[in-house]
Amino acid sequence: MPSDLHIPHGDMQLKVTRSKAFNLDNGAGATLDDCILRHTKAIQPVAAQIVYSDATTGTVAGGNAKIGTTVAGAEVVAATAYENTKAVGTATALTLASMAVIPAGTPIIVRHTGVAVTQAGEAYVEFFYRVLGD
Repeated sequence: MPSDLHIPHGDMQLKVTRSKAFNLDNGAGATLDDCILRHTKAIQPVAAQIVYSDATTGTVAGGNAKIGTTVAGAEVVAATAYENTKAVGTATALTLASMAVIPAGTPIIVRHTGVAVTQAGEAYVEFFYRVLGD
């Protein structure tokens, strides 16, 4: 796990899920959604991050990712800009908007907003959580 991602310590067992890889230059303002989790038990968000799976070139900071419980929602993580000039395997830590318990059966959806097709890069979003009652 990257050292810049802060995960609270304790006896909780963390789980992680991730989105599909998003092509960052899929079009200025163009959006893509990916439902990354719909757990049968209540969960609590712990942390999230963007992981770059292809080096970014050009200005990709006009694009962003966010996490919500509805399509285009930002209840879990507010929109966070992608970072320019990131190498493969580096990460951008995301700030949770809420660590409130998410009820069983609630979808966790990542929304990607792209930039113009003259830039390059690919990234996915990792979401760390704990399952309540486990």
